[in-house]
Amino acid sequence: MLACGGGFHATLMRRRTALRKLVKTVIFITMWATFAVGRGLALQATHEPSSSSAASTDQQVEVARLAREAQSALSKEDFEGAARAYEKLVKIAPGSAEFQAKLGISYYSSGRPADAAQAFARALKLKPGLLEGRIYFGASLAESGRCQEAIPLLLKDTRAISDPDLRRTAEADGLRCAMALEREETALDFLRLLKRDFPNDPEVLYLTVHVYSDLSTLASQRLLMSAPASYQVHELYAETLEMEEKWEEAEAEYRRVLAIHPDLPGIHFRIGRMLLSGPKTPAAKQEAKQEFEEELKINPHNAGAEYVLGELARQARDFPQAIEHFTRACQLDPTMADAFIGLGKSLVSVGRSADAIPALENAVKLQPANPAGHYQLSFAYRRTGRTQEADKELAAYRKATDNARQALLDIRSEVTGQQTPAQTAEPPE
Repeated sequence: MLACGGGFHATLMRRRTALRKLVKTVIFITMWATFAVGRGLALQATHEPSSSSAASTDQQVEVARLAREAQSALSKEDFEGAARAYEKLVKIAPGSAEFQAKLGISYYSSGRPADAAQAFARALKLKPGLLEGRIYFGASLAESGRCQEAIPLLLKDTRAISDPDLRRTAEADGLRCAMALEREETALDFLRLLKRDFPNDPEVLYLTVHVYSDLSTLASQRLLMSAPASYQVHELYAETLEMEEKWEEAEAEYRRVLAIHPDLPGIHFRIGRMLLSGPKTPAAKQEAKQEFEEELKINPHNAGAEYVLGELARQARDFPQAIEHFTRACQLDPTMADAFIGLGKSLVSVGRSADAIPALENAVKLQPANPAGHYQLSFAYRRTGRTQEADKELAAYRKATDNARQALLDIRSEVTGQQTPAQTAEPPE
């Protein structure tokens, strides 16, 4: 589960970064609080007998000394040292909400969320309007396992946080708590906040993967417990086996689904797709073809089945049959660029280059970054004597190929930390 996973270690590290950015603010507030407390002690002294004046002055001196000590520790990011100084300060001035809050921040920053929660509770009792105190209080509760108490605070106040690192920490803590309590809708609320505020943040994207994975696992467990004999259980198990490339076992599970629900759309398609993805046997393509044909009997609107049948026919050089299937696939799903490319290639293969051009032009509009569309369109243009347009598409093909190759190299470099030599690109079939 995400709540117990290592993904939130990175969140805690980001929290440390946020705290470093807040150090200067903390120092300023510390100085202000020291002045305020000292002034309060001084005013108190004016109303007490003169015999108490020396003790009051001593307190002011001690407050100033401890405040300097806390300030120095904070500036060095010595949060344990700062905590020790603030512990002494709150004993001298227990009514200072600011000192209590800074004690909480020091505890929180040094990895003591349970102690931090107590300090923030005291600060907020003294001064309920401390927004930063409420946020840290919610985060401290979350990270000390008190999720029921943390979630309302984090949901209420995260939108008002101006510091992005602190907001990310609070929203991630809320997400963690919601997942720990299996409060799915609340988890999705926090996830929506994270995705809205940090749409391209790698950590947020990583958490998103794990949240949906964990929610999927929870739903699977409920399905298994509530309807163990249902076809959906067999279908889910078959999909898992297919991902593990256990082809024979996966096919057996899909067949069990069909035994329970013979007319269920999509199952014959999955069996056909699996037969093509699995071991290449002499009969595999023919068996897959039969499955796709069975799928179309159940669901005549399955564009994917039409496309694969078209591709199988094209590979077998049965171009009239390929054109028929690709045409239907394009009609059923006008956004399927691969179907338009397959149709264009098949039309060119039977000498109908002029008829292929509209299909290939459509493919290029749908997927301008796909090199195959540009190459096939260039070929069709050249066959019909449109040399200038053919050269333009060939240049677009080369550019798209270079971009795709560079994107792949960039990904490899980021993953491996090494520069990958460029590879020679061959024109698509």
